[in-house]
Amino acid sequence: MDILIKSYNRPYYLDRCLYSIQKHVCNNDGKIIILDDGTPQKYLDKIQEKFPLVIIKKSEFYQEKIKYTSIGKQPEKYKIPIDFWLNAAKNASDNFILIEDDTWFTDKVNLINIEEEMVENNVMMTKLYWVGNNVINQNKEETNLKDIVLLKPKLSITIPFLYNFVFYKFDKFKIRKTLRLFKIHTDEKHLAYYTIYAVAGMIFNKNYFISLWDNHENKIDEGLQLYNAVKKLKKTKGKLKFARYKKEVLRTGFVSSATNQHKENFEGNIDMFQFNKLLNEAWYSAEFEVINSLPNEIEENEVVKVIQSSGKENMTPKNWILWKNAFKQRYVSIGCKIDY
Repeated sequence: MDILIKSYNRPYYLDRCLYSIQKHVCNNDGKIIILDDGTPQKYLDKIQEKFPLVIIKKSEFYQEKIKYTSIGKQPEKYKIPIDFWLNAAKNASDNFILIEDDTWFTDKVNLINIEEEMVENNVMMTKLYWVGNNVINQNKEETNLKDIVLLKPKLSITIPFLYNFVFYKFDKFKIRKTLRLFKIHTDEKHLAYYTIYAVAGMIFNKNYFISLWDNHENKIDEGLQLYNAVKKLKKTKGKLKFARYKKEVLRTGFVSSATNQHKENFEGNIDMFQFNKLLNEAWYSAEFEVINSLPNEIEENEVVKVIQSSGKENMTPKNWILWKNAFKQRYVSIGCKIDY
């Protein structure tokens, strides 16, 4: 089973991710493929040196983006390499793991066992992590197998047109406000659809994953992907199966973000491109310890030491901690358990 890792300018996290795969992923003869979208070459060279068997592929925007990321600056245009990801999926194994560079395995997983159970039960997606939030695992019933748990999704609407009307695009004349008033549209009901869709941290059936991106128009639109998932489920008359692993075996980090997206909503006023440049250089020079804290998050004091040694007036431990807490709160507010 192939493992695809979406990577963007955070080699210190990628290092942890690959180390955890090496330690915890068992019985896998598939490829480990890094799908990089703008990590400067010298960092990729160090990653390749540490993990010689990984395959590094670069997006069509790579050369353009490293002109900015190499100097700690945000690219002028926000371009998403969706076709790059889809082509990688098309060339991957029939079932593949998709994760991001800031995630890491915390326990053993046997991919042969998981794939056998997925194929036997026509499972399209098996979750390896859900950030401690069972709202995105809502189901009518569970069936325990040896390694995975089959989930029968608890979806309030399975007709694509109605899903579009209630949860996706239609919001004329304050209809959505009325739907929420009558509890037809609620956050809990909407989050239930993440039982049949996820951004990453999953084992995907290749054809199912590709179908989720129909009509993407080079835009990240989770609403569209959820809509495509509902359409797929309806077309197959509900015969597709979904699952989670018997326990959560992936975690994600909150030390940084890959971009400045939603920066205006965060306290601390940290520029993530400058911040990641700082951490990248410290990691490259072996002055930033990122492995010893596994399976937990990178130690806060390690980040603070890097910030303090930089001497940058606009980068202080206090501002970073404010930023980090605001970042975590976005997840906590939808029911995720960060410190578990």
